[in-house]
Amino acid sequence: MLLKTFEAYQTAGHWIWVQRSSHGMHNVLPEHLHDYIEMVYVVHGEGRHLIGGEQYDIRAGDVYTVLPGEIHSYPDVYSADLEIVNCLFVPESVRFSLPQMPLSLQEMPYISPFYGELSALPRRLRLTSEQSTDILAQLESMMVEAHARKPGFETLNRLQLFDMLIRLSRFAMSGEEQAKPEMPSSSSHEILIRRVKNYLETNYMNKLTVSEIAQEFSLSQRHLNRIVKKETGMSLTSLLQQIRMERAKHMLRETDRSVEAIAAAVGFSDTSFFTRLFSRWVGETPGSYRKHAAHRRIS
Repeated sequence: MLLKTFEAYQTAGHWIWVQRSSHGMHNVLPEHLHDYIEMVYVVHGEGRHLIGGEQYDIRAGDVYTVLPGEIHSYPDVYSADLEIVNCLFVPESVRFSLPQMPLSLQEMPYISPFYGELSALPRRLRLTSEQSTDILAQLESMMVEAHARKPGFETLNRLQLFDMLIRLSRFAMSGEEQAKPEMPSSSSHEILIRRVKNYLETNYMNKLTVSEIAQEFSLSQRHLNRIVKKETGMSLTSLLQQIRMERAKHMLRETDRSVEAIAAAVGFSDTSFFTRLFSRWVGETPGSYRKHAAHRRIS
């Protein structure tokens, strides 16, 4: 059994290490365990994630927590294209930032276990598109700090880790509230629209047709389109395009991936069509948007 240790990172001065990796036929990840905590954010891909004998279906926007000593693997990765961001750290990284936990943080599911039982950390959290954008941006920032190693990078990344754990706690607690029984909605279609949006937010990278989406919800295309148009003011196709454009804008701002790669990552096999559609939604080409975003950060 392969055992990965954090010793090399600590020797190099890191208490936290963030890395992006892809797995498939080119990079099959064997069953392994490690002596540190690994938080996995799924950028895109599918398959199964086995952790401690439990199986989870992978989808973009998932956040997994793997504890020290837990065996985990991606058994389907040889036939899939899985891209993830790993945040690796030792529990002391959190405790060092805040030796004593304030009462205000006792109910936070991604904070309190560090001062009690680590096994209470949530195993998986499924994020919405907006939440995913938030967490991915933070991970990208931590990755830049880890590689640049500018003065104070260790402290900054500890603070960013704590910030991310608080955000994840809020997202998890918000999800619990949404799962509670609700008062009857003023719109009989509100629950359906939430389900449709969630489906689009988690499958936007795949080739989707209105017919396939309608089948997913056991509705005719015409009926589903009518409901979506009434409740959101836009067609189902436009709703999907909006989600894809928001994810593309984030990738253009926060990564150096090519326009072709970004187009494929948000569900477009034709880069020219993606560029035309992006220009229609945003008012400028992807290249121009990236240039202006970089200029705004500098200024």
